Amino acid sequence: MALRNRILQIFESRRGEVLSGQQLADELNVSRNSVWKAVKSLQSEGYKILATTNKGYVLEKDNDIISEESLRAELGREYEGIEIITLKSTPSTNSEAMTRLMNGNISHGTLIVAEEQSQGRGRMGKTFFSPKSGIYMSVCLCKSIENLTDVMVITPAAAVAVRRSIEKYANVDSKIKWVNDIYIGKKKVCGILTQADIDFESGKAGTFIVGIGVNFVNQDFPDEIKDKACALFEKSPSGVTRSQIIAEIYSQLMRLTIDLKDRSFMREYKQYSMVVGKEITYRYSGQEKYGKVVDIDDDGALSVIEQDGNQRKLTCGEISIRSKDNEWI
Repeated sequence: MALRNRILQIFESRRGEVLSGQQLADELNVSRNSVWKAVKSLQSEGYKILATTNKGYVLEKDNDIISEESLRAELGREYEGIEIITLKSTPSTNSEAMTRLMNGNISHGTLIVAEEQSQGRGRMGKTFFSPKSGIYMSVCLCKSIENLTDVMVITPAAAVAVRRSIEKYANVDSKIKWVNDIYIGKKKVCGILTQADIDFESGKAGTFIVGIGVNFVNQDFPDEIKDKACALFEKSPSGVTRSQIIAEIYSQLMRLTIDLKDRSFMREYKQYSMVVGKEITYRYSGQEKYGKVVDIDDDGALSVIEQDGNQRKLTCGEISIRSKDNEWI
């Protein structure tokens, strides 16, 4: 490991603590001048490292550069064996994961994070606005699953993981729009896209790529979404970093998906749903339908009473919700 990375590893594990040049030199068995050069290199990359004469260096607590070192410091020993890939820019973290999967270069728990995405994607072929300063991550779950209903709850599990993490670090009231979006009020703050690698001979799904995009701080959103999108924070928050939220989402998701037959998290998914009891529109067999959502079952299916009184279960698709103000969300 390069000296720069070794020093960054120490800074991230002791963020906010003043470390003298001599202390770092002794710990790493290098010269103080080598430490100084490595710190200068990190500062030139934008790391908020405060240098104080006769005291030493300190990585400020609000430093918000995502790195493997910052993520490992937040994840701790429980996940020390996972592969973490951090990218400055990529078309999308999911496409990066799928490429690695096709090349046989992926393992269970691999975490891929990017500072920005040039071709971020959502469901139904939609784009996902992905500028710098957002959270863009993909988690690889290598699980052989035969039961289709187990497959269907991976995205709800991710939604619960994100909602819990938002509550912990942003202290905002977020809701889940079936099946894969997180909203604050009437505006979307997070999108989730799960892709699966299917073995058509066995009919089993063996690897799942869960892509998660969160608007971290307010941006100049494009005109077509500026009235529909929001962020967790108006400006860069003090004391909260993207690495903290990414690590929390990751650890929550990994725990929730250990045993997909345990659907206890679906109670939370339903509790924080913004669709139960609401009127919705959706497309079925090429036709637009209207109905009222009466339930979400433990397999993630939406139970809808249609205008003619028939009850239908929706397992996939896209819906619009009628709000109290008679607006469609």
